[in-house]
Amino acid sequence: MRVKNFRARTVQEAMASVKEELGPDAMILSTRRVPKSPRDPYAGQMFEIEAAPKTEPRKTAETHNPEDGFAPLREELAAIKDLISLVGFGNGLESLMADHSESAGLFAALLRTGVSEKKAKMLVKNACESMDGIYGKGSGNSALLKRYVLKECLRQVKTVDPFAEDQGVPGMPHAAAFVGPTGVGKTTTIAKLAARLKFQGKKNVGLISIDSYRMGAFEQLKSYGTIMGVMCVPAYNRDDLVKALERMGQMDVVLIDTAGHSPSDTPRMEEVAHVLDGGFKVSVHLVLSVTTGFFNMRESAKAFSALNPESYVFTKIDETRQCGKIMDQVGDLRLPISFVTNGQRVPEDLIVPTPQDLLGIMLGREQG
Repeated sequence: MRVKNFRARTVQEAMASVKEELGPDAMILSTRRVPKSPRDPYAGQMFEIEAAPKTEPRKTAETHNPEDGFAPLREELAAIKDLISLVGFGNGLESLMADHSESAGLFAALLRTGVSEKKAKMLVKNACESMDGIYGKGSGNSALLKRYVLKECLRQVKTVDPFAEDQGVPGMPHAAAFVGPTGVGKTTTIAKLAARLKFQGKKNVGLISIDSYRMGAFEQLKSYGTIMGVMCVPAYNRDDLVKALERMGQMDVVLIDTAGHSPSDTPRMEEVAHVLDGGFKVSVHLVLSVTTGFFNMRESAKAFSALNPESYVFTKIDETRQCGKIMDQVGDLRLPISFVTNGQRVPEDLIVPTPQDLLGIMLGREQG
């Protein structure tokens, strides 16, 4: 049996590493909170999981044990025991699981999808309370609680299609700017959206790039525009943007590509805000990649909230198994989700999701 140790800052990160390397059926052999070294008392908290790939026992007459049928149950109980000891008994989780033993499996499933410990506990706790209010405490079962957890998840997420109705000022196009950190896929997302609006929505679409920092940024957007037969112009300052919008006054929709930058780059953030504040109504949409770490995603959203975004666009859902972190993000900055991307193909890999679609994306096969 191949045994390996996995260390991470959080429970879900450690469990995700186990699942990624050893598979979803890996056996959890032991778990522990790693004590801080006396030499480095300020080090961050770490967790360690000892796990092994699950192997099927050889079935022979000589080795048959009548109790082998209970082995999977014992493994599951051991995993749950380890999970509870890992989370700790100081946060009320033990009383929740004492009243609802079926909640342990659901809690673990949420962690595997990338939902944080705090969020997973809140979702399960609210679901238990809702179920108890209707059926009475202790009357539920795993299948029933699962339905209530899914209902609670659905309650957390909202969706919106910003272009379903004309939101522009009369005589002016609906201008929408897409902002976010470097490398999240803003330009490709805009190209996908432009193609969808033009060919499926039958709208006149224009493209503007105000990204004067990334080499070739305008050329990349313009190449997409040329293929689609869509006008694309650069704007290097606020006056340029005003002139470009006036030039595209007969368009239905104008999509604006902005420069990506670090969330800590306050001067660049202020520059983007200044350019977009040109007297025209411009809706702002925050683009985040789900491949980004949990804390970096949170910091990015916090920083870009200064631009007053109206919706989220989550990209690269095809590149990670932990889309559950979206659940945390929509709880931190309460915005509806407008679009999700799941690949590099233009325009195919763009999803205009319903809440049910998002639930499937966030929870993956854990939902099934």
